[in-house]
Amino acid sequence: MADRTILRIILIGAESVGKTTLCEQLAAHYATVWVAEYGREHWERKIAEQDVPGEIPAWTDDEFVHIAEVQQSRENEAATRANRVLICDTNAFATATWFERYAGTRHPEVDAIGARDIVDLYLIPSPDVPFVQDGVRDGEKIREWMHARFLELIRANGTPYVMITGAYDSRLAQAIAAIDALLARRAAAHV
Repeated sequence: MADRTILRIILIGAESVGKTTLCEQLAAHYATVWVAEYGREHWERKIAEQDVPGEIPAWTDDEFVHIAEVQQSRENEAATRANRVLICDTNAFATATWFERYAGTRHPEVDAIGARDIVDLYLIPSPDVPFVQDGVRDGEKIREWMHARFLELIRANGTPYVMITGAYDSRLAQAIAAIDALLARRAAAHV
């Protein structure tokens, strides 16, 4: 059974919106742990191991199932070490949406894994900052679509979320304000 005293804050969104940097900053601010995006780790390893350098390898359905499972497992393990909040750079739900981005349809098994995610609050950084190519990103042209799709799905399932917008230097303060408000509501509910 998951420890429900730890609030799970999940950052999701399109590529190059500052999720990873924000996760690192939030974890430092709250003196807690954060969970990196396993899909990126998997992709970087896959590119490094390919036989033909420079070519973009294809994704398989099984890879997305694996990524969702590992992401969720790492998140659950990290929750045992977290201090009040756990900060996550994506989750299995987001992995399912990335599958949709690549395959054009949803994957029932990846969606089922994502349905088991524990989320207290989504922070959704907006793609209103410049795209930065880091050598492995391929989603510059679909940033707005990904952002809109995440919002559509989160609104449909009713999970609380806060949009993070504007310049990078203002995003940390917005995220802290959203998390502090959630912590305050949690504390008031337990008085």
